[in-house]
Amino acid sequence: MAAALEITLPAVAEAAPAAGSAVVHGALSPVATRGISPVGVYVQHYLRRLEKGGGGGEQTCHLKEHADHAEAEAAKVIADLSLDDEDDEEETEELLELDPKEWKEQDHYAVLGLSRLRYRATMDDIIRCHRKKVLRHHPDKKAAQGHANDDRFFKCIQKAFEILTDETKRRQWDSVDPAVSTAIPSAKAKGDFFAAYGPVFEREARFSNKTPVPQLGDDGSARADVEAFYEFWYGFDSWRSFEYKDKEDAGAGGNRDDKRYMDAKNRKQRAT
Repeated sequence: MAAALEITLPAVAEAAPAAGSAVVHGALSPVATRGISPVGVYVQHYLRRLEKGGGGGEQTCHLKEHADHAEAEAAKVIADLSLDDEDDEEETEELLELDPKEWKEQDHYAVLGLSRLRYRATMDDIIRCHRKKVLRHHPDKKAAQGHANDDRFFKCIQKAFEILTDETKRRQWDSVDPAVSTAIPSAKAKGDFFAAYGPVFEREARFSNKTPVPQLGDDGSARADVEAFYEFWYGFDSWRSFEYKDKEDAGAGGNRDDKRYMDAKNRKQRAT
């Protein structure tokens, strides 16, 4: 016969102390409000299930509220822009008849209404003017006005925005911008030297890889400033380039060999 199994039970716990005898060891920290955004693959799966199965009232989750808020804010911005036409540049018939296929020949600043600012236009200026142009020339709006399939200038707007919001492409365009003078006063020109050459150095300063760029000054400039000016401009380091004029689009090459061939062809053309 097997031996009996002996089990020892623990002692019964003592009763909890009375409420009046509780001891406070420290104060609670102040309440702080924290915003929490649902993220991660599980949230994505949850949202997919909502889309497939309906979801009902659960559609008013944080992400949807955030999207609705962003949409409302964007609508307010566009509405404000649509009322501000006082500073708009005139859109000539020649401008509106631009061929989007000939985008390299178009004036990107003029297309966005930035002819007066040109290379001085900030990113905020570009974005603001782009929104106004899109609002005015969107194909849906043209169709509502009876101009179906009239999206040529809209394509020009989008191309100008693409060029001017890309640092490399904008520099290539600014390097060959025909609307910016490249004239240099003749050495035999008479008149005030500083008035004649000051704007030239100011114009060319935008191509400098080094900043700040010393300006010409005047006849009252200190000797140290004059020496610093000549030292800087004798070793002028420019980012100006001429890829924009390339006839071959190396980026559109089908493979590495095609791109190398196009790039070599473009470099040869630039050298001539």
